[in-house]
Amino acid sequence: MPDSPVERARRIAAEVLIPAAEATDQADLVPTTHLARLADAGLFAVYGPATHGGTPAPGPQVRAVHRVLGGACGVTYFVWAQHQGPVMLLASSPNAELRDRWLPRLCRGEVVGGTAFAHLRRPGPPAVLATPSDGGWRLDGEAPWASSWGRAGVYSVAAFTPDGDVLWVLVEGHPQPGLSASAPLALAVMQATGTVRLRFERFEVPADQVILQLPPDLWWAIDDGISARLNPAVLGVADRALALLGERTAEERGAGVDLGEALGAELGACATRNEALAADADAGSVDLDALADGRAWGIDLAQRAALALLTATGGRGVELASPPQRLVREAAFYAIQAQTRPGRDASLRRAAQAGSAPEEGPPPATEASVAVIGG
Repeated sequence: MPDSPVERARRIAAEVLIPAAEATDQADLVPTTHLARLADAGLFAVYGPATHGGTPAPGPQVRAVHRVLGGACGVTYFVWAQHQGPVMLLASSPNAELRDRWLPRLCRGEVVGGTAFAHLRRPGPPAVLATPSDGGWRLDGEAPWASSWGRAGVYSVAAFTPDGDVLWVLVEGHPQPGLSASAPLALAVMQATGTVRLRFERFEVPADQVILQLPPDLWWAIDDGISARLNPAVLGVADRALALLGERTAEERGAGVDLGEALGAELGACATRNEALAADADAGSVDLDALADGRAWGIDLAQRAALALLTATGGRGVELASPPQRLVREAAFYAIQAQTRPGRDASLRRAAQAGSAPEEGPPPATEASVAVIGG
């Protein structure tokens, strides 16, 4: 029987990603060799349909892959995760010609995908506006967060139409007339993701490059269901921090050992709770408050685990060649990644309460059929 995508992810994490994680964190871009190993293992295809070269995996397995890769190397994980955005969108697209052209290549990892849509969540006028143009659409504005520039061959880019619909288009990942990229942003974390601002100035998109056009109510229902969930990579950061803490304190007694054991038990409970919420959401039963509380718990737990590792390590832990400082920064990053108001408010409430497990018990769920189409 072939091994599962989770087993393949664990093997690549142990052999490639973890040994190089600190060097990759400080690199200009994620090494192409990392991405090639993930592609060769079929991990670029776990969201793709079998009809187009995908090897779709059940939700729990896919979430476990996120957890493994997220704990092994944050920047490699994030580039891999962003790739899944255009894969899922194309899999849902009615544009058969576009789907047939790009989806098999994306599933094989022959082409790396990126996505740019966080600007949709910003209040105020549209950051990127799509205006009808002869034979298609014209994009104007700036997408302030587009990762994988220099690695991604295509991007799924979102824009608002004048009527408020969300238009998704496929854009090739290189400078073109009307499309330019900033220099890579100087970031405290995830620097090697090659994150840039994309500027659109009367950028023409033919109609045959349109992936989807969604009415706003449907888009916000989908996005709420995505953004309120805990990213399983957060649990991976906690896993890695606690594994290293256990190695450091294995021969010691005292608070480090006790704290590691306590955090490990809490991690198990947190993972169980969030997996149950994710499974309910997959089945169409979405409770945004419960999801946001679970998300806040996981983020808080990862931050405490990473800080415990740094504390136990001491001054050497802040050297760039040392894992603790990287894990502290990555744990902090997930507090703002895919952040919307429910997630932010839940995290701030948790901070004000000094942290405790959210109450168990099934809060009343809202029935909604939500298909996750973006990373």
